[in-house]
Amino acid sequence: MNARVVVKWLLTDEPLVSEARQIEQAFRDGQIEELLIPELCLREVARRIDETTAKELWQFFQSLLQQVLTVLPDPPLDAVLEFALRYGVPVYDSIYPVLAQDEQCPLLTADERLWRAVAGQLPFVRWLGSGEPC
Repeated sequence: MNARVVVKWLLTDEPLVSEARQIEQAFRDGQIEELLIPELCLREVARRIDETTAKELWQFFQSLLQQVLTVLPDPPLDAVLEFALRYGVPVYDSIYPVLAQDEQCPLLTADERLWRAVAGQLPFVRWLGSGEPC
């Protein structure tokens, strides 16, 4: 999962909030076994959530780490760079699909630029708004 999906769990004025929260609830209900993120995701979420207080953000992260997300090391930079060059997406955003590919799991994204770059080529990358199950 990428940071754009995780951000929607905390902020209410984002597009696709209900879809993102359905994923979170499906995990909590046991319908989804595991949610994986790279270490980068935590920094991205912290950077994007400027509408909350430090205390709210700290509580949110504690909840994520204790109950919801499995944090994995970022994939090797050479694989990330190769992906970025091949699909024309920023290096930063390439970490997510490379990790998903390495872990052989789907990537749920709300990053439209990434989605458009790989749509039809990488079936493991799924758009949050498509209604596809994880």
